[in-house]
Amino acid sequence: MTVLVVDGPFEAGTDLIVGELASAGVPVFRMDTAQFPLELEFRATFNKGQWNGVLATEQRSVELSDIKAVYWNRPGMFRFPSLSEADEHYARGAARIGFGGVLASLDAPFMNHPSRATYAEFKPQQLRVAGAVGLTTPRTLITSDPGAVRRFAQFIHGPIITKALGVPVVAHEDGWDQMYTRRVDPSDLNGVQVTAHLYQEELEKDFEVRVMFIGDTCYSARIDAGSDQARIDYRSDYDAIAVTPMATPSEVQESLRGYASVFELKYFAADFIVTPAGEWMFLEANPSGQWAWANSAGMPLATAFAKTLEDWCNR
Repeated sequence: MTVLVVDGPFEAGTDLIVGELASAGVPVFRMDTAQFPLELEFRATFNKGQWNGVLATEQRSVELSDIKAVYWNRPGMFRFPSLSEADEHYARGAARIGFGGVLASLDAPFMNHPSRATYAEFKPQQLRVAGAVGLTTPRTLITSDPGAVRRFAQFIHGPIITKALGVPVVAHEDGWDQMYTRRVDPSDLNGVQVTAHLYQEELEKDFEVRVMFIGDTCYSARIDAGSDQARIDYRSDYDAIAVTPMATPSEVQESLRGYASVFELKYFAADFIVTPAGEWMFLEANPSGQWAWANSAGMPLATAFAKTLEDWCNR
């Protein structure tokens, strides 16, 4: 039995999981899709209803039939540096369908299957499903119309915020910038018309919570912000936050189990605002959300991940 770990090489949480599995004596084959085909050998034959074959690097190899559980996080894109742009486009598509298709069809439980993780990344769908399973959500607008944003701000009768709909970084000539949640000035909406943007009412908060849903269990981290910027988006000022394990209300747990069932997820990180009145307001859920910063003796997340994967191997 082997756990296949598919991720980039610099993910702290994945390092912790691999370490826990190694300590438990569970064999692990770790790879990044970006290694194929230059650093990762792959062959697979379909016969009698299943794929058989091998994955191999210079250091080790694994038979596809030995893979009993898969941890799939955020692997890199296929790279073909020696090809022309047109040929690279073709080669990347062939690798995704062929190599990626075989991995996605492995007869093993995934955390998370890439097709389900991709589906669960769409924020509009997240809000719809969250509401359907009983979670409270903020009033939200998605538009490219500056006039609609101004009307939304008038409707809210209070401050509004905007957050990234896609990859939360932007490229420019000087490098890359992280796109954090920020307050919106309705009188300055330059660039709104370029693409879709998401706007929400800015909720009054007592504190925030990130809930890590692992397998079927919720692990909640209370986040208290110590700076104005961290109160808007705690990712922008990690040094100013205090993280404390806390219990997850039973009704929130049941709703998140329903959310996981709809999206067929075995892991996600859900973000909540808790209002001064104690109401939990769902913001979003990331099917590959980072969690290593919350891992601790009081919240042994790496152990929970590893134990779930180990249990799958022992079925």
